[in-house]
Amino acid sequence: MPVCKTLLASVLFLMVIPTGLFAFDDTGWTILYQENFSSTYEASDGQTFGNNNWLVYQLIDGGAMTVANGYVQLNAPDFWNAALIRSVDTLPDQYKIRVKVGHINYDLTNYEQADYDDPDFNTHLGHYENGVYFLTITDALCSGGQCEEIWWHYHRKMVIDVDNHINWSGGGETFHPVYMVYMDPTTGAGGNLLRTWDGSAWDASPDNWNVAYTYDYDTWYYAELEVGADYLILRLYDENQNIIEETDPVDLSLVFAMDEPEYLYIGEPHTDDYEGSARFDEITLLVPATGDPVCGDVTDNGVVDILDILALVNYKFKGGPEPANLDVAEVTGDGLVNILDIIAIVYFKYKGGPVLVCS
Repeated sequence: MPVCKTLLASVLFLMVIPTGLFAFDDTGWTILYQENFSSTYEASDGQTFGNNNWLVYQLIDGGAMTVANGYVQLNAPDFWNAALIRSVDTLPDQYKIRVKVGHINYDLTNYEQADYDDPDFNTHLGHYENGVYFLTITDALCSGGQCEEIWWHYHRKMVIDVDNHINWSGGGETFHPVYMVYMDPTTGAGGNLLRTWDGSAWDASPDNWNVAYTYDYDTWYYAELEVGADYLILRLYDENQNIIEETDPVDLSLVFAMDEPEYLYIGEPHTDDYEGSARFDEITLLVPATGDPVCGDVTDNGVVDILDILALVNYKFKGGPEPANLDVAEVTGDGLVNILDIIAIVYFKYKGGPVLVCS
């Protein structure tokens, strides 16, 4: 029994559950993969990671990502750097992607005179801009110097991003804007037309830059994209997982390239402008629940979450009732439901551990 008590204390320590855990509504969805950056290392270009190596680092011309302190730190100090995380394979037909991002430093003041004087620096005819992608979905993969701004303008389908810029459409400088965007199939010299969320509706005018939210420096946010059978929704949450902005659903027939493959990209995309730093954490891919029991979902609410961990702890160590679906509690393959299963669920849910497998 002392050994079990020690292990139980370790489980409670590992959980470190944040405030507001119950804010996400994932009813009808189940987690396929989740990465929490629980190790410490310097990422290298082409390095795969995460459950079943579903993610890969793409670091170009000196862009860097360092994993420590429970998150990945992105650093791209020069405009020719790019530093990205992308999915290795195409995404499912229906999915939900959620990314924790914060501590963003992509102001226009990052640029130096040497940047403006460099002939390779894309000044957009005087319309300076600097930004980072919270998340975007593309119809193809870029490589090397191909990953410049114009490539993204012709290949992204939807995006939540930061883009500080000046002089667009005759306006002044924006300050810490977050844009929630889908791309119209219509293309021109500058790529596909933007459709931006203005906080209450989608703007379908030819050239618009509606700011959905204004971000703060030293805090965290969650960006989320939900793609159903015939719709998409973009969401932005605060660090306590409370919704800041949620767009109206968009019919997929209105979105560029929705009949083509889909890849996830996160990070600093451009090799011809953009320089700064940001942090990323908790990259989660969810898929629709099948109706069959979900491995680890002992409370039978359709998703593996904190309620399953608490139910098992209560049942095994506190004399509590048997969970509603104890059959999916054995996730380690030893034929027993014990503390090892609880630890495995904690690691899967909060530490980027292996996908749970029930016998």
